[in-house]
Amino acid sequence: MQVAAQRLKDSHEPIARIAFEIGYESEAAFTKAFRRAFEMPPVTWRKLQSGVSAAP
Repeated sequence: MQVAAQRLKDSHEPIARIAFEIGYESEAAFTKAFRRAFEMPPVTWRKLQSGVSAAP
């Protein structure tokens, strides 16, 4: 999951591509696992790492 987090931070690759490349069968399964590990979905984590507000 650390590899995925680093790729989310360092690239603009779609979350689905990152999920598949690290071994998840679906973006939904990856998002669920990421949320367990980081207490937020990957899209929110990526926004926070880039300094963009995650609030609507």
